[in-house]
Amino acid sequence: MTQTKKRVFNPTVDTRLTRNDILRLDEAAKAVGKSRSDFMRQILLWYLDNQETLKLDKRETEVAEAIRYATDQHVKAIKSGADRVCKMLARQGIALGTLYELTWLTMPDEESKQVFESAINAAKKKMQNRLEKDEAEIAEKLKKTVSGD
Repeated sequence: MTQTKKRVFNPTVDTRLTRNDILRLDEAAKAVGKSRSDFMRQILLWYLDNQETLKLDKRETEVAEAIRYATDQHVKAIKSGADRVCKMLARQGIALGTLYELTWLTMPDEESKQVFESAINAAKKKMQNRLEKDEAEIAEKLKKTVSGD
């Protein structure tokens, strides 16, 4: 009596692809030295094994996009605020220039004009010193932030 082996049939999966996609599939399978069905089996099993990772990657991408959007909105707000401050400073500069001219024009004599010029130059020097001090403080803070000290 001969013993017969029981055959186990595995289900098959059929799908339809365009001619162009089949050509691409055949090229990819040939590049790795596999038959079309072995290559498809390998691709499908890889996808099934990595499905959870792919979902996590998609979520991470969505979070990254949300962070990028929020950052862009913050940058826009900062630029808008800086633009507004610059416009306010420009208006103040115009107003000060007008006051300077009016004051200069109403000076009674040359000596008064010299005293006024001297006061203006002292104020400019004081402002320049303060600006240099502020710039040095900001530069030091940025240096600490960048270097992590």
